[in-house]
Amino acid sequence: MAKTNGQVEVQDLLKDETGGEIAVASTGVAYTETYLCKKNVNYAFEYQFSSGGAIDCKIEIEQGNTPPATEGAASANMVVPEDAVDFDESITDNTLHVKAYAPAVTRFLRAKITGQGSNAATTKLVKFNVSTVVNL
Repeated sequence: MAKTNGQVEVQDLLKDETGGEIAVASTGVAYTETYLCKKNVNYAFEYQFSSGGAIDCKIEIEQGNTPPATEGAASANMVVPEDAVDFDESITDNTLHVKAYAPAVTRFLRAKITGQGSNAATTKLVKFNVSTVVNL
């Protein structure tokens, strides 16, 4: 469920499908819930990892005009847009990150999280929020 504060809306993309966290063990791949994009807004993304060992993950923003057939699974309907700016190629800490990012114009987006290198088997994505504010 989205939370609003005036014109700012925050949507938690982990809460409904995963109980609030997603395992990204070793070099595994995981996906957040799909988000229905809004028109005429600016976007910011808030994310954080937790682990009993090393964290080494990459986040990409996948987009498409048709939602995935199955939430949490790879889908030909969702891709990283061509010429998209890298979202975050290497997260190696458990601090909170907030990133402004301008998605391509599509109906849906979600995050694809990939463990890489020395990423521990206990690594989890514990926060992934999409914040929007209306362009005036």
